[in-house]
Amino acid sequence: MKQVKNKRNLLIVFVLLLVLCLAGCGLFQSGEDKLKDLLEDKYGEKFGVESYYYAGDMWSMCYPLSDPTLLFEVRTDGEVTHIVHDYYLQNVVARQVEEEYEPLAQQVFPGCYLSVDISHTLSSIPETFPKADTVTVDDIISYYNENDISSNVVINIFVDTSQMSEDSIEAEYAFLKDVVGSNVANDKLPATIVKLYFGDANFIKECEDVILMNTWMESDIYEKIEVYPMIWIGYDDNGTPYNGPDITLDRYAESRREILNNE
Repeated sequence: MKQVKNKRNLLIVFVLLLVLCLAGCGLFQSGEDKLKDLLEDKYGEKFGVESYYYAGDMWSMCYPLSDPTLLFEVRTDGEVTHIVHDYYLQNVVARQVEEEYEPLAQQVFPGCYLSVDISHTLSSIPETFPKADTVTVDDIISYYNENDISSNVVINIFVDTSQMSEDSIEAEYAFLKDVVGSNVANDKLPATIVKLYFGDANFIKECEDVILMNTWMESDIYEKIEVYPMIWIGYDDNGTPYNGPDITLDRYAESRREILNNE
């Protein structure tokens, strides 16, 4: 009886060692580890996984270890053997646009928070694309145009109405037309939409906190902004602004005053 027991113990030890060996060889990798490997193979850098869930496929929020604040969505197949789509490079170039325009927006909208979204359909950038340290917004938009993928740059500005005045209307309009509009006209920006959301300082902080913790697609930001007044201004490829048929200083000033009067 003792001999049978010893054989059973040896078998258990053998099975445990086999499992550990297979796990060390990567055969029993978790979905999270597989995802990290897929991203590292594609982009040549290491990533972390913020969260994930399964809905047939694996849907995850990830970030480069070099910058945990740069969250992006990844979708893989259910077995996590290949990436269906991810938005890493889109969010890299969105951050580039933010860093360029946020100081300019602060000059005319004091206390504002600026967040950029590269709108897109479900698509993934190929592995042969420029990497994160060299990619530009032109690379992304050119790829979309060549592949008939609808996209544009959306500059979201959350405006603190307590810091606005009548005297700043012309400066605001100049920023919208002569800075953003001119950059679109001169091919420094692709077709762009500026979305202005007007609220108090608490609203601005709430939106900032939500966006920093998530991406636009994965957050409840839409529920927060839909009850606040807003002005959307689009720019076609020639940099011509439109809001309805046109936006003029009078039209902008009228809309902006109406928002302030209703605050």
